Amino acid sequence: MTTESKYIHNALKQVHLKAACSGVQGFSISGLATYMQFPELNFCVDMGECPLSATPLDHVFLTHAHGDHARCLMRHHSLRKMMGVERDSIYYIPETICDGARHWIKAEALFEGVSEAKFQYPEIVPVRAGERIALQYRKDLVLEPFSVKHSVPALGATVLLHKKKLKDEFLGKSADEIIKLRQAGVEITREVYEPLLSFTGDCLGESLLENKSIFQSKVFVTECTFIAPEDEAMSRKKGHTHLDHIVRALNELGDEVKCEQIILSHFSMKYSEKYIQESLKKAIPEKFKEKVVAFI
Repeated sequence: MTTESKYIHNALKQVHLKAACSGVQGFSISGLATYMQFPELNFCVDMGECPLSATPLDHVFLTHAHGDHARCLMRHHSLRKMMGVERDSIYYIPETICDGARHWIKAEALFEGVSEAKFQYPEIVPVRAGERIALQYRKDLVLEPFSVKHSVPALGATVLLHKKKLKDEFLGKSADEIIKLRQAGVEITREVYEPLLSFTGDCLGESLLENKSIFQSKVFVTECTFIAPEDEAMSRKKGHTHLDHIVRALNELGDEVKCEQIILSHFSMKYSEKYIQESLKKAIPEKFKEKVVAFI
């Protein structure tokens, strides 16, 4: 199961996909680095490495504190400053780890020689499961975190498109009629939240069925750290998802799965690209084969 590709373990050799909500580029191999960029959404999930392509993105969501997901968070912040990006990037961090993040960020800056007097924190937004937060520079996009189970505190999240639509009872009315209703103070629109992207970060497989709404998103990104049958027990011990857990969720939900694309990521570095692709081909139920893609 050793790798046959000189690129599969190179965190700066990015994977590029085209998804329904945005292009996707980045890298995700367990223990090495995970970062996934969604340029059309101005959004990035995790920052385990920071290539230059990440610097234009203003919003970064950190799923949890493990180094292969978090260690380049402040590299992103400093590179933006070096490259002349004037506005502050926004870092959405689980509330439970925000204090630790602030201590780490300050310690790293002081270690690099920044004086106490000149040190400034980046823009950190604590987030918790169940709340909805409009992205700072994309008010049409709303972030909705959800709880997942991992070996440390962690969150997944859904990015929703927020828009207003005409209420059903006013459909078919003329422009003049709509204008008169507005002038009369009638509320003619309703708020709509369309789930574009969901991602779990690192989690136990049971988190998939505990958050069934993630399967309503156009694009769903989930980890698939372990694949080999003998590694199922290890996946539970380490707080990760096994391919069998994903297959079980797909079979149980069936037609409830509305995703146009399901992206599997975070494979263990012990698996080769060939082994990953062959295993998915054998295991993924036939009705989902065209939807599922490996992020390698």
